[in-house]
Amino acid sequence: MKIAIVCGHFLPTMGYIEVHLANAFHKLGNEVKVITSDVVPSYVKKISELSENTPYEMVRLKASFSMGQMVKSNGLVAEVEKFNPDLVVCTGPSKLFPEPLYRLKNRKFKLMTTMGDNEETYTSKGLAKKVKDVILLHTLKKQVYHKAIQANDVLLPYTPSTVEVIAQFVNNKDLAVLKAKSREITLGFDESVFYYDEQERNQQREELGLSDNDNLLITATRVAPEKGLEKVIDLVDELNKKGAQFHYLIVGFQNDAYGDSLKAYIAQKECKNNIICKPFSASAQTRKYYNAADAAIFNRAAISIFEALATGLFLLLPEQQNIIHILNNENGSYFKHLSENILLESMQKMKNDRLKRVELAKTFSYNKIAEQIISFCEI
Repeated sequence: MKIAIVCGHFLPTMGYIEVHLANAFHKLGNEVKVITSDVVPSYVKKISELSENTPYEMVRLKASFSMGQMVKSNGLVAEVEKFNPDLVVCTGPSKLFPEPLYRLKNRKFKLMTTMGDNEETYTSKGLAKKVKDVILLHTLKKQVYHKAIQANDVLLPYTPSTVEVIAQFVNNKDLAVLKAKSREITLGFDESVFYYDEQERNQQREELGLSDNDNLLITATRVAPEKGLEKVIDLVDELNKKGAQFHYLIVGFQNDAYGDSLKAYIAQKECKNNIICKPFSASAQTRKYYNAADAAIFNRAAISIFEALATGLFLLLPEQQNIIHILNNENGSYFKHLSENILLESMQKMKNDRLKRVELAKTFSYNKIAEQIISFCEI
């Protein structure tokens, strides 16, 4: 097939869904073309850059408008029609970028759009709590979602809470169409990049100065205030004071003011030598850190959850609707409130059945997700 990926931002060095789908479609033998803008979102400028190093064609259109995550470019429809695809997969309708395709009449290709809205999309620091952005939410966003719902052949929500969240700002007619057209997928991981390797585990643990008996927790994410890392640091500190030997590896520092303040926070802890801080790293290095660890812990949803899952780590995740589909009793546990008991109980499970957890994770491979999306073309 000829498949076009249409997205407002495309950062090959970051693990976002549009990059993984483009890679997976290509690996499955399809002709892929990415059509995107020339913009890097401000929130990742310190850890990413534009890259053209892809095995498929990529066209970056000059942005005619850019604000926050929203971006628009002229010439999108012409670029798509020139490629003459069988399938167009758009990501993030709220970014506005794919909107011209939703107005296109008499198109010859199948049109699908991924949707990732979930209960964390509009937090107290998000759009809906700012008066000036409420207008934006209920005008631009409502309009573009109406167009997306009506125009697409298939809609691809990728969290269990997406449809419920979108229902809050679309009318009943659009909601009925959304439900009828939705085929739920999930976020995932690139199995050629994230996997378990015993040799990497041993080498990386040696570099980190860990013995075989040391318990290593990891969080790999963009270090930011909303990630709640202080909660984990406090628990690790308390547990070590009580004799439970935990080490905690945080990967994702960005050389900014918050990162500096978090390091200062750690420096005041009694177990400061058990907490390891590493900068945001490329995928291959992140995999080595995952392989070295025994369990991964996250206080909120993140793409890196799936990458950790791929390496067979035991996962500790918050009990949230947008990630409730990821774990079962064998590969991790959900928590309502993070506590010492949760971490202590996980010690018994961390180093057992890792290879079995690797097998369980394969359902989240992007190759399988891409095959699933292609199968929807028959709808």
